[in-house]
Amino acid sequence: MRLAWLAAASLVLSAPGRLAAQSPTLTVTLQSTLPRVRSTGLLADGKFVGLMRSGFPLRLHYRLELWRVRGSWFDQFIREISWDAVARNDPLADDFVLIRQGGEVTRYATPDELEAALDIPYTVTLRPSGSSSARYYFVARLEVTTLNDTDLQELSRWLSGDVGPAVSGEGNFGDALARGAQRVLVRLAGLPRQRLEARSPTFRTDGQ
Repeated sequence: MRLAWLAAASLVLSAPGRLAAQSPTLTVTLQSTLPRVRSTGLLADGKFVGLMRSGFPLRLHYRLELWRVRGSWFDQFIREISWDAVARNDPLADDFVLIRQGGEVTRYATPDELEAALDIPYTVTLRPSGSSSARYYFVARLEVTTLNDTDLQELSRWLSGDVGPAVSGEGNFGDALARGAQRVLVRLAGLPRQRLEARSPTFRTDGQ
C-alpha cells in the first residue's frame, strides 16, 4: 500500500479556536479518480486529549473500500485497503507522538499541532482494474479507539513491520488471556470511541 501524505501549511498553522469549533468528520474526494481521505476535528472536544494525557493512547484504524455500481442490483464490493496510526502522549518529553504505518514517528509540542497533523489529507493508490467501462465509488471508514500499554507495544511493533507473537500466533497462552482481559476492562470502562464513515462521488472509468 502506498500512502501519499499531502502536507498543507495552512492546516498546520490553523488557529486553536478554529480547531475547537469543528465536529469530527471524514471525507473522501477524488483527484483523477484517486481517493483523498481526510479526517477533521478528531481532538476538538478534548476527550481524546484527556485520555492520552491519562495514559491511554489512541488507535486510528482506517479502511477504504472500492465499490462498483450495479444499477438496480446490490452494488458490488471490489476490494479494500486498511491502515493504522497511533497517537499518544509522552509525559517525560511533555509532547505528543504520532506513529504512522511504516514506522514513521513524528512529535508535536501541543494537542493543536497533533490535531493539525491528523487533519492533513492523504491520497491512497486504489484504482479499479479491468478494461470495461463502469461506475465506481469509494467508502471510507475510521474507528478511533483507546489502547492499553500491551496493545500499544504490539501495534507499534506491527506498524514498524515487526510481526510479534500477537500477530504470528506464538507466545504464552496465559499472557494472551491476560491481554484479552485487559482489552475487555478498557472497553467496559466506558471510554469514548469514534466511528466515522464517508462516501466519495461516483465516477466512471473510460474503459481503456
